[in-house]
Amino acid sequence: MILNMKKNLFLFGTALCFLHIVYAQQSVVVLPKKTYAVKEICKTAWDSPKGLSYKKVAGANLGVTSFEVMDKKRVAFLSDAVNEIVIAEKLNGNALSRFVVAANPRDFVYDKNKFYVLCENAVFVYDEKGTLVKTISYRNSFVGVARITRYNNGTYLLLPSGNSVQIENAAGNQVTEAHKGWITASGAFISGKLNGTNSYMVQVNVNGKNYEKVFTSNFKTAGVYVVGCTQNTVVLDVQTYVSESPIQVERHLISIELNVQGLGEITSDIKMLDCYYVLSNKDVAPADDGSVLNMVSAPQGVLLFSLTPSADEKAPNYPTHLRTIKYHFNDHLLQTNEQK
Repeated sequence: MILNMKKNLFLFGTALCFLHIVYAQQSVVVLPKKTYAVKEICKTAWDSPKGLSYKKVAGANLGVTSFEVMDKKRVAFLSDAVNEIVIAEKLNGNALSRFVVAANPRDFVYDKNKFYVLCENAVFVYDEKGTLVKTISYRNSFVGVARITRYNNGTYLLLPSGNSVQIENAAGNQVTEAHKGWITASGAFISGKLNGTNSYMVQVNVNGKNYEKVFTSNFKTAGVYVVGCTQNTVVLDVQTYVSESPIQVERHLISIELNVQGLGEITSDIKMLDCYYVLSNKDVAPADDGSVLNMVSAPQGVLLFSLTPSADEKAPNYPTHLRTIKYHFNDHLLQTNEQK
């Protein structure tokens, strides 16, 4: 998979590290026993009255930078092409409503009927009708923040360094409280970092206890990124080099067992698609039912897939027409003679 320029800057900028280690575990090489069963759950077209906007600008192709599943019937998309949130019907992908948000949005999260939209130096909170109900400012020293999350009624920035900063507490007051690792929906703080040429280390802080374990890969590890965590599973986006010149990497979605003794074996592994029609900051996220959601931007539109761990080697994979293409927006940027 070819991930160039901005995608690779994000890749290299998010190497993670914990300084204090408790309950160290031995390095183990484990072959995944499961894959994921893939199911398409939503598809929304580009540039249609009921679809999403697509826009070419210097240095990037913009469309949808993030997504959130609101409930069983609705999914929301954050458009950085036209600065809006689009709420679509999951069944047919058609837009039900849309409203304008602050300029240059980077990420958003949906929590308790409100959207928390991350922008530079501030988070803007909107209700489902698009009314601005609150603004949460944060220090301009937090540069390059591209991810946001909510936990226990608090608002957190997920920093490129791999750490978290709480900027709003459960009482609704603005705070600045730093934490090691990215906080997840389970309350656990997770981090991953490179650990030699063909290995990476995963570190977990859960209920005041720290665990770590080293895993190996068949190819040189390029990056390890936190997707999420449940009570018994850690989900990661692990990227390995296919080639270093030119840079080519492939992404694997990996699940790791988490129990009272700490980190266990890799339980599921699937190669993700090599299709990036637009630049997105969040294209994979855990779902409430234990599955993982993957947003894919393709030439025909934005597709949302649900991935569920499966022991069946013949479990449904991504559609063949998407697995056989390689598309990266950096290869289709606005040319000099096209710029106005």
